[in-house]
Amino acid sequence: MTDRTPSTVATEEISAAPSTPGLGRALGFAAILATLVVIVMAFTLRGKQPTTAHYVGLSMLLFVIGALGVLLRKNALILFMCIELMLNAVNIAFVAFARLNGAIAGQVIVLFVMIVAAAEVAVGLAIIVLIFRRRHSANVDDLSVMRW
Repeated sequence: MTDRTPSTVATEEISAAPSTPGLGRALGFAAILATLVVIVMAFTLRGKQPTTAHYVGLSMLLFVIGALGVLLRKNALILFMCIELMLNAVNIAFVAFARLNGAIAGQVIVLFVMIVAAAEVAVGLAIIVLIFRRRHSANVDDLSVMRW
């Protein structure tokens, strides 16, 4: 019988899991595409005032990058950052539509969303750190069984 501690068993199981190299490339490609779109927009807007459509387009692009990150990545910290990216994309849309209508309601909503997001970050990061300390992994697939 071999001496297999729980930490070595978990390491062996993680290393035996099939890798998916295409997922990281897709997210990297989306980030490069977003950067190119922002550069093209900067050149087309030289000396002009951006419209609501520009802000909504930027918001959609950031939301899609965040959604791709949530769907393709397995690390809890990266998932957390992608959710925050999606939340900020929605905030940009709120501010853009508030500016379009000349109302301040969208900006007030964004203020409340940012306050809730700050509390979420504090609690969420604490939970992720505790799980990492306990399980020595930040992989979301390892959290399917919530027994400690």
